[in-house]
Amino acid sequence: MKIVVILGLALGLAYCGYLVMLYLGQDAMVFPGRAADPAREAEIRRYYPRLEDFTVTAADGTKLSGYYLPRTLDGKPAPAVLYFCGNAEEQTGFFLWSPNELRPYGVAGLDYRGYGRSGGKPSEAALKADALAAYDALAEKLGQGGRILVMGRSLGTALAAHVAARRPVAGIILVTPFASLAGVGAESHPFVPVRLLLTAPFDVVPDAGRVTAPALFLVAGADSHVPPRHAERLAAAWGGPKEVRVIDGTGHNNIVDAPEYWKCVKAFVKACLG
Repeated sequence: MKIVVILGLALGLAYCGYLVMLYLGQDAMVFPGRAADPAREAEIRRYYPRLEDFTVTAADGTKLSGYYLPRTLDGKPAPAVLYFCGNAEEQTGFFLWSPNELRPYGVAGLDYRGYGRSGGKPSEAALKADALAAYDALAEKLGQGGRILVMGRSLGTALAAHVAARRPVAGIILVTPFASLAGVGAESHPFVPVRLLLTAPFDVVPDAGRVTAPALFLVAGADSHVPPRHAERLAAAWGGPKEVRVIDGTGHNNIVDAPEYWKCVKAFVKACLG
């Protein structure tokens, strides 16, 4: 009996230690950060000579950096796509190949705090405020009547939805989205009280119900990181018109390599922005 009690206490202490480790290390898992790659940045500047620095000073004084590729239609700034990265991305990865696919529209993206050349430390509240600031800064560049379509991937879908619920957007593209980051974590860690421990739960459902702009959901059929059922839950809560496309055989990280991916994106962007 004494051995059983000792083993129980040891297991309990080990479990509590594991929870403490997860709690203290959660920021590194949710926001791993990614430094800008100078070689890739030089490469995108060679590809796109008109590429501009996109800089925003957040309300708390944090300097945020990204890129803006302006394009014109009829002598005026073209409508633009504002992109929000996944949690393991920074903007040069998107700008390396995406602007060619998004012609003739402008393309903009701001790196999260602690990513690329942006300062500060990320948190859910800070990233949501920064996402709105990025939209406002881009809208100022486009001028009166400028139209913006927001696009997010993985973590970025929560930020795109947050913006679409609070700003006028022409449309929204959600790549490998989820209804709740806490829900994804709870499912992948069934023996951990994720919802109690997670400081950045990113519950997208309240924002989803407020969005009236058309939405395109691009779901990876073989996604093991964010299984398709999470996108289904978000789509069920979506307030505006939506199109849900499941790309079979693709995973969380390679959905963008599927030929169907850009066909869907380009058709949707054209329908929204003209």
